[in-house]
Amino acid sequence: MLKVIERVQRSHKIGRIAAHVPDMVVYSSLDRETPYAERFNGVLLFADISGFTALTEKFSLSSKKDYGADELTHTLNSYIGDIVSQILEDGGDILNYAGDAILALWAVERSQLSEVITLVIRCGLNIQDKCGIRETEVGCQLRVKIGISAGKLSKVIVGDKTSQYYIVIGRAVDEVRLAESLAVAGTIILSPNAWELCARQNLAIDHIENEGAVKVRYIKQEPQFSVENYLQELGKNVEHENLQRRCLRKASTLKPHDERENFMRKYVIKTVLQKIDDNHPLEYLSEMRPATIVFVNLQFEDAICDMKLISQCVAIHKAAISIDQQMQFHHGRINKVFMFDKGCTFLCLFGLPGDKRVDECAHALQAAYSIHQACLQEIKSLKTISVGVTAGPVFCGVMGHPLRHEYTVIGRKVNLAARLMMYYPGLVSCDHETHVFSSLPSFYFTELPRKVLKGVCHPGPIYQFMGNRQQMLVGKAPMSFQRREDCPLLGRQKELEVYFQGLKDFLEARSSVAKTYNKVIIFEGATGYGKSHLLAEIVHRASKEKVRVMSLELTKPDIKQSNYTLQTVLALLLAIQTCQGYAERERVILSKIHDPELRENVCFLNDILKVKFPLSLTVSTMDSQTKSKEMRKYFLQLFCKLAEKEPCVYVIDQAHFVDQASWSFLLEVCQQASLLMFMALLPQASPDGLFPDMERIIRLPHTIYLKLPVLEPPVIAQLACQMLCVVHIPDEVKLFLVERSHGVPYYCEELLKSLYLRRMIVIEAIEEKEECEDMKILFPEDHSRSSQVWQDKECSVVKARKILALDRSPSKKLFVCLVRKSAKLAEVPIPLPLKGMALAHLDQLQPPEQLLVKCAAIIGHTFTTQMLLDIVPEMTQQKLNLSLVSLFKSGTFECASRHKNLSLPMSKGAECCSILSCYCAGNEHTSIKPASVAGVWKCQVVCFCTSLVKETAYELWLKEQKKEIHSKCAKYLQQQAYRCHQCARDEFICGHKAAVGGIITDSNNDLTQESCERMLFYFRLPETMQRNDEQDFLARIDLMVAEWYASIDCRGSCRCAELVECVLIPLIRQWMGVGDVSKAFYCLLEAAVACVYLSNYLRALSFLNEAKIILKNLKAGKPAFETADPIVKVKICEFEKACVFRLTGEIQFNTGQILEAEKNFVKALRLLKKRFPRNLAALTMKYIYEKMKTLHYRHRDTTDIKILEQAFLQEHVCCLSYLWQISCMRRLPKRASLALTMETNSATCSAEKFKVLFSIIDCFQYSQMVGDEVKCSCYERLLYRRLAQQPYCDREFELIFCFTRSVAIVKLCAGNLEQSVQYTVQAQQVIKVLNRPDLDMYKECVELIQNLERPGTISVAKGWFYAACFDFLLYAGFAVMPFEECLAFVKECQSDPTLVADRSLMINLYSALALWYARLADWEKVAHFYRKAYGIYFGMPASIHSISGVVKFLECSVLLLKKALSEQNKHTKAIYNKTVKVSHTRYATIHIFLPRVLHLKAFIFLLVGNEMLAEDILKQALLLGEKQGNLLDQSWIKQSQDTWSGACTQRSVDWLTATLSMPSWEEAVKLHPKDLLQYRFTLTDLSLEVCHDTLRTPAV
Repeated sequence: MLKVIERVQRSHKIGRIAAHVPDMVVYSSLDRETPYAERFNGVLLFADISGFTALTEKFSLSSKKDYGADELTHTLNSYIGDIVSQILEDGGDILNYAGDAILALWAVERSQLSEVITLVIRCGLNIQDKCGIRETEVGCQLRVKIGISAGKLSKVIVGDKTSQYYIVIGRAVDEVRLAESLAVAGTIILSPNAWELCARQNLAIDHIENEGAVKVRYIKQEPQFSVENYLQELGKNVEHENLQRRCLRKASTLKPHDERENFMRKYVIKTVLQKIDDNHPLEYLSEMRPATIVFVNLQFEDAICDMKLISQCVAIHKAAISIDQQMQFHHGRINKVFMFDKGCTFLCLFGLPGDKRVDECAHALQAAYSIHQACLQEIKSLKTISVGVTAGPVFCGVMGHPLRHEYTVIGRKVNLAARLMMYYPGLVSCDHETHVFSSLPSFYFTELPRKVLKGVCHPGPIYQFMGNRQQMLVGKAPMSFQRREDCPLLGRQKELEVYFQGLKDFLEARSSVAKTYNKVIIFEGATGYGKSHLLAEIVHRASKEKVRVMSLELTKPDIKQSNYTLQTVLALLLAIQTCQGYAERERVILSKIHDPELRENVCFLNDILKVKFPLSLTVSTMDSQTKSKEMRKYFLQLFCKLAEKEPCVYVIDQAHFVDQASWSFLLEVCQQASLLMFMALLPQASPDGLFPDMERIIRLPHTIYLKLPVLEPPVIAQLACQMLCVVHIPDEVKLFLVERSHGVPYYCEELLKSLYLRRMIVIEAIEEKEECEDMKILFPEDHSRSSQVWQDKECSVVKARKILALDRSPSKKLFVCLVRKSAKLAEVPIPLPLKGMALAHLDQLQPPEQLLVKCAAIIGHTFTTQMLLDIVPEMTQQKLNLSLVSLFKSGTFECASRHKNLSLPMSKGAECCSILSCYCAGNEHTSIKPASVAGVWKCQVVCFCTSLVKETAYELWLKEQKKEIHSKCAKYLQQQAYRCHQCARDEFICGHKAAVGGIITDSNNDLTQESCERMLFYFRLPETMQRNDEQDFLARIDLMVAEWYASIDCRGSCRCAELVECVLIPLIRQWMGVGDVSKAFYCLLEAAVACVYLSNYLRALSFLNEAKIILKNLKAGKPAFETADPIVKVKICEFEKACVFRLTGEIQFNTGQILEAEKNFVKALRLLKKRFPRNLAALTMKYIYEKMKTLHYRHRDTTDIKILEQAFLQEHVCCLSYLWQISCMRRLPKRASLALTMETNSATCSAEKFKVLFSIIDCFQYSQMVGDEVKCSCYERLLYRRLAQQPYCDREFELIFCFTRSVAIVKLCAGNLEQSVQYTVQAQQVIKVLNRPDLDMYKECVELIQNLERPGTISVAKGWFYAACFDFLLYAGFAVMPFEECLAFVKECQSDPTLVADRSLMINLYSALALWYARLADWEKVAHFYRKAYGIYFGMPASIHSISGVVKFLECSVLLLKKALSEQNKHTKAIYNKTVKVSHTRYATIHIFLPRVLHLKAFIFLLVGNEMLAEDILKQALLLGEKQGNLLDQSWIKQSQDTWSGACTQRSVDWLTATLSMPSWEEAVKLHPKDLLQYRFTLTDLSLEVCHDTLRTPAV
């Protein structure tokens, strides 16, 4: 078979075209006019293959990219090829491939029929022997059954001069299908006529009961018919190449002949011709593709016979011409024409390569309806015409033998379309998917009764497409998406803020008589961005206000109907949309119109609202032009009058389908009426495509034009939980969705559906855990079980917008999503619906633009225009400029520097925010410039608007072409630096090139090596601190910062972020495309570190996951990735493996996952030959060994350390630095001490002073954490002196920043607030000099506060901001943000794994809410949040970040003790002991919150009746607060002193009243601090009658 394929590929073009048509056409006369018919005799063999549809379904669910279609093509063609080979060997001519069936012909003289029938029977028996049953690798079984007939036949040729079609008709065609229908798999059935004509004595048969057909068992003698002579006579009038022996098909050897080649081209579908002309292998046409299938069946009045042949030929010809015209108009193709069920059937396809349209389903239905109507009118002999339309995934490709094949489609949707055509005769019927995807008005369809369709399970609802024959329904255009109560909108807070403000201003303006308010808010977003969901949310919220909401959704046909939107809006305004007839509409209209002038001319509404009011005298005398003008004025006056009566909010979805006349009316309304209108529309491909009045509305001063951004990664995780109805999704699924959905909700939905259908994820119920004993005694009422605090909402367990395949019956259980062990998410292909959208976009582009997009897809998401110029074949600057302008206008490319959240009122920003805007010059709005000026392209860095287009365009390349362009791109990018000149090194991982055996050319290497003895000098602690050490250090910082500001103009800013996007990340894809594993892995690690450097942890994890997959594949002996050469053995060095685990641990540490981080750091050290002991004995021995090593280094002289060794030591220091911090958090002092000792030894061994100084800073922090104040002070003095003596360099800036930040933390823990603030400011000044995005947390917080008016992302920084807001609410007596908003944030963050993993943050948030409700004595809600905080408390790391949350947890525990005492809980003593334990066991070295802890301890003793002890502790707390300068706690303690002494009282109900009137941030600024005391909670038990005898206070 391979030799045959190679021979075909080397053949002339005429031979490749001939492979797509039967011999009957190849050897036809070239000069006959169509239509015509030729009669002949012949034998037909019909082989029907079972198992194709099931096989297609199996491969379509393949979880591997580029696997399903390739393997399916190979499996199908291997099986079909064997069948066809046997037919060709026996002289048969393959007429066509009808889906999963083959129809073959032997055209002979009538006298030869008997022998040829025997020959064909032998052929069938051989097929059954070789191909009767075949197992496939996916478990599907392929089988074949055969029918044979013989007799008179006719060849009919129809069509025009460009496209022609052949059909074989006759009684034998009907009989062969009848014979096949009687057969079962593995059998051969002879039709009645063939049985009459054959040599019966030569056949062993079984009769079929009540049928004239027979079942053939075997033949007794071989047939005498000479196939060789038969083939020699075939095509004698046509020239061939020298025929080779054993040539299966004579037509494959045709000599080039232009006229015959052009003749045959008419019979081949254009999709195939393009590939043949481009000399592309046809196997690359094979793919799983979303398409729309249309079957058209024509049944004629009289059966086709010889007497009626000519008239039937003409009728079929007319039908073919009519159908072909509709196909061309609606971008479809006729694929096949064949006789079926005593009629003629056309198989038409929409969505083939080059023809894909977003609205192809609408085109297919409209074409089907037009064909149905045209054929009924034009063809008099037509009895019925039936059309079946389906949409969905199908296999499209060239199927058959290398010498005879056809382009065809196979799949469940193809079978369903054929069944609809058969079971719903005389109608245009369609399936549910076609109905939905067409987006046509609902009144175009009528649901049909369900029927059992042969071979189709669960077809779903079936509809009749009525076209526009149904009567127009006035005002009925409901929105297709309805918001449900349990489906909150996610990630669109910014847009909802615009809605809230607009509605507020609208209602305020209506209450003001002197002011008219009109505002239009337009949301623009591509398909799938959630525009309809947003509008549904607005409708839902507005309907709860005191306004009337009128919503409508438009469809594509509405744009062609003049005044349709105007009609619908007026009908909704007059509330006539539910009226049954014109009389009822008239009554309602008159009840709404009371103005005499408006009532007089109410006849103006006749045409538009389908009513029949009598013409007034005034109107009857008007000419048409005047009447039209006055009618528009009347509509406007009516609209304004009705809008004045009640506040109305108008919501228009799919506003890009508003007709031109309605835009003109809406423009006048927006300028004159009092209204609030919301619209959603698709991005306009070009400004030229806008209606002028639409553009004027957009540019009105009161119009707000918002472009919907993609959703942020945390929101995608929440959305996935919402869609799956689960409380949690795994991190790998989250990363997969973030990478592949690109923040688009619809993409996320399709990806989840794909994962579920491919069985890569499973949904499992969570088993309820038995509640711990502590919770039972604290909350004996079991409040949380019936709590309505969040119920299911807190976990995003919502029932709306669920993925259809996952729909379950309602359940009170909670569910989680899990990934199957065998699942490989990286290999999941693009879901077909998404691929169809991208293909539709690409097919609209011109060929030069398509080539440019395909080349850009090879480079990556972001690229430079210069690189495009160098990579794209035969590209000139002028061609590039023209193509880029077109691609910017079509929404394919955009400037890569563009702000994703840019949103300006178009009236103010339209000129600067046009489609051809460039943002490369800077990051401010004022820097926006045209991308093209006078034909010269200015934008330097370009990216894809949507990554979906990029991925789809990438898959269009052939494999060898991909590799060639990848290699070209890699060579180009390798010459570019991916770190800017402002940074110290040319790589992100120190010594990375040396570790992998590369050549180090780093000219900026500033490593200074000295002897170990010299390094130990740095650790010598000074006995005393000189008075000016600290002053010298601070003065040095001031001098450095001043010099930096002085040189800021010449230094420039860091461009690493841009270079990483344009060079490093594309370089990963290039090396992967080339198949170079080592270089790809190197770039993956560099990119991961770069993302950490840029604070993009999620993306860093994505690269690290790719690296882990490579390591896993290599370990299993598999290729690292798909394009890697399986023969070449690759080994990743231990250093790079260690970097993978170290980076993963660093990200986990920064996101609060300290246990997981610890495991990764230990793994990294093991790979770096630095084992960290696990058990206590080994830990003790290792500690002694390391101490001895420290002594040894005093006498060691190491000044020549290689860069590779330096790299290993750098990783040692980094891992150990994190390990001692984790050990301290876990309260494991011995492990922490060992890790720190090992770190200092590694730093000393490196003989590199900067590593040593970093280690000393760690020693300084460690001393504070373990409470060694003497050593802490000594290290502080040491660092002041050492850092003040260092020369200027970037490494010194990093050292100074780390030290100042550490000093700030140490001073804060020690309670020295003034110095802590001072060093925090110093650290911030240094970070500006460093220009390090990963360290500049202050900048992130500032940006967050600046964007609070339009919050949209959930980040850790935002979480800490709201934690601080809770502190202000609980302790300061004023609100930075309202409590409701803080509560909403905590609800929203539940499904964000990044936030939930940060235990320090979550205990702050949960404890704050529990404390808030405890102060209000709302114990039901306290139980809910206290349980959550309790679950975190005991496994939480001890750190400065978590202390605030623990103190709030302690206060809540104290209030619960107070509750137990008041209720005389029988477990009061146990609760008391637990509370005292919480107040004693943590954070002895963190003094900042000690005054508050002492305050709470005093309250505990007050509760149990020991007032004297309480008073003493309270005084101690007050003195400590004064010493620290802690004014907040001082005032609270004094307030408690006054209350406890009886000077003032405050009950909880008073505090509830105070919270309702609590001042805002702006109001609090104007108040004296004493005025805020009334809004603060006071710890008091005077309102309770406490039984002090229940407890005995222990002696102090």
